[in-house]
Amino acid sequence: MRFAMLSDIHAGENWMYDPKLLELAVKMVNKMHLSGVLVPGDLTDWGLDHEYDMVLEHLDKIKHEKYIVPGNHDARIAGFKMFDMRICCKRGRFFSEPIGDIHLIGLDSSEPDIDDGHVGREQLEWLEGELKMNEGKRIPVVMLHHHLVPVPNTGRERNILTDAGDVLDVIIENKVPLVVTGHKHNPWLWNLNGTYIYSGGTVSCRRTAVSNSISVIDIDRKGLEIVRIDVPSKKERLIIKQAWNRY
Repeated sequence: MRFAMLSDIHAGENWMYDPKLLELAVKMVNKMHLSGVLVPGDLTDWGLDHEYDMVLEHLDKIKHEKYIVPGNHDARIAGFKMFDMRICCKRGRFFSEPIGDIHLIGLDSSEPDIDDGHVGREQLEWLEGELKMNEGKRIPVVMLHHHLVPVPNTGRERNILTDAGDVLDVIIENKVPLVVTGHKHNPWLWNLNGTYIYSGGTVSCRRTAVSNSISVIDIDRKGLEIVRIDVPSKKERLIIKQAWNRY
């Protein structure tokens, strides 16, 4: 199954947000045959209502099903309320959904008005229950905004999940093959005890040391392939192509 991933849009009235890049990315994904589009947070810069207007002007043009979780910027001021009203129409801030052979679990790692990430005991217990209930049925994929392990070339480490160790323990114990995150604006892939942890870049925020990009993720019972696509040039770079027979 194939998914596109658009992360860290940061829609707002600031020098960082480039709506032309987002417009290009939307046109790119609309030409693809996809099972869905993953958006792991930071749709807005300040969580303001008019910023949600700005981002939905583009996201509403995507013809594929969208799976979205909030980021720390979406929870600024009272942004988490705006997220609930404007984004959570079909599913909540965290969700569990079967998509063909995939069991997609979205987590809410945001907290109101702070940049630190936190999943929390209740959500963590829910995650473990969902993974155990699904065991052996579908391929589990977990999506959240905050990174679980440090990402290189992103400056001083900060804002990692305060309970990253506990989250990683549940994920690895339940043999989740793929976790996708945003937040750090630099595409990077780690392999941690057989779990691939992929941090996507930013699609339309200029606050990045690399070019703006989207990712295309192919995952099924035979293996995993991730390709990063540069938005301005449309050049592709293979991140990983890994065969397996886990399921």
